[in-house]
Order: sequence, then C-alpha cells, then structure tokens
Amino acid sequence: MIVRDVLDAAARSIRKRAADATPWDARLLLAHSIGHGRPLALEPREELPVEAESRFEALWEKRLAGRPVQHLVGEWDFFGRPFSIDGRALVPRSETEILIEAALAEAPEARRVLDLGTGSGTLAVTWLLERPDSRAVAVDVSTEALALARTNGSRHSVLPRLGLVAGDWTSALSSHELFDLAISNPPYLATSEAGALSTTVRDHDPAVALFSGSDGLDAIRRLLEEVGTLLVPGAPFLFEIGAGQAPAVESQVRAHRAWRLDRIIPDLAGIPRVVVLLRT
Repeated sequence: MIVRDVLDAAARSIRKRAADATPWDARLLLAHSIGHGRPLALEPREELPVEAESRFEALWEKRLAGRPVQHLVGEWDFFGRPFSIDGRALVPRSETEILIEAALAEAPEARRVLDLGTGSGTLAVTWLLERPDSRAVAVDVSTEALALARTNGSRHSVLPRLGLVAGDWTSALSSHELFDLAISNPPYLATSEAGALSTTVRDHDPAVALFSGSDGLDAIRRLLEEVGTLLVPGAPFLFEIGAGQAPAVESQVRAHRAWRLDRIIPDLAGIPRVVVLLRT
C-alpha cells in the first residue's frame, strides 16, 4: 500500500470505531513505523515496505483501543526536547510548558529548585538544561515515576545535579534545606470528573497524577500548607491548576500568611493555568 491509502484507511477506522484517536496520531505512528519519525515528511505516493505497514497496523490497533500515541512511540517532546514517556507517569501537556517558561522568567537566578510531583521529570530536567549552574530536587510518591525521571535525567546528562526523592509531597524533605524556587504540576481533577475523561487519559495516565479529592484541590491545599517552610523569603512557587479553579485557589492562598499571590497566567486558550506565588 502507499502512504495515502494507509492514512485514508486509518481515518475511516477512527470514524467507524468512534475512537478518540486523530489523523495526526496516524501520521505520527506511520512515520515512527517507517523509522524516520517525521510525520510532515511522509510522501503520499510512497510505497510502504511490508514490515513498516505491519508495524503501523499493530500500533494503530493499540491506538484505536485507547493507548496514548506517546506510549506507543515511547517518547514525547517537551520544551523542544525529547523525553522518554510511558505509563509510569503523566503524559506531558503543552500547558505545562507555560509553567516552566514562567518559572525561568520569574526566578532566572534560582540555583536550588524543588519540583514536587515530578512524574517523568520533565520540569526538573528542563530547568537543569536551561540553567546549567543550578541543582534540583525532584519528589514523587511513585517510585516507578522516579525511575522514569532517572531515565530522563540520564538521557539529558543532568543526573549529577538532580536529586530524586521518594515521598508524599514534602514529607521526605528536611526543613534545613531551603530552595530558591518551587514548581509543581499537581493532580487537580475532581474524582467525579473521571467519567468525562477520554479512555486515553482515564485508562493510561496514573490516577495518582490526575485526581485530587472531591474538588480537585486536596494536593494544592497541602502544598500551600507545606512548601513555604522550604523556601527562602521572597522565593516563587509556581504550580498548575485546572479550568475554573482560579477563584477557589485564590481563596486558599488568602488563608495563608506565608504566601502573596503575584498573578495567575492563562494558557493559550485563555484559561487561568499557572499560579505564581511569592514566599512572604
């Protein structure tokens, strides 16, 4: 078969199966199956090798069944760099790039950085690559996620500057070590939202990285309680929130004398997404 026919057949299968896959997913997986990984370089009239066609068909069936394309190719770009990705941690979202971009602008001189709920390590590793003179401590409750973060730290040659800590938020950290910056992409979905999620997200992202109590704010409440004791005065704390949560988060911040709300940065859709706090 030629490339065009394979992609047309993939598009028809999406409609037939009512899957949440997309034609772009098909292009990504086909480019991966061919071996060059460049979906925009696919030539519509190119005849596919039998082996590549077989690889694509196997991967496409898994995608139609709900497996994330990121898991199928084994990596995903974040802030312009490839990271190893699998079911041990949340798939990186483009919204989270706003968080790291804001952190780099807010604390350009930060040398000691704390990443809480690191998952695959994309935030901590990206920070270390952008700030070669800094060090980071990355915390996660999941040892499996930390193993993936270690893989990414090794992949990008930052392990000597990256401390990996298994713990429930700040519980494993010493209050004697103070940081210049804290960042976090915590879980912020309410448990009641599970039914509205796509199969791709609900069945393949770790639940611990998605859900945070009945209102989605359990993790954020705990972070507001605990993170201040680990920051130097004036240090920023940036974290991601979900759609519609800004008023509730602002109310929570006002209840803590340790914090001053600087601003909430919207994502590309205009949704308030990244909270910027300063340690008083």
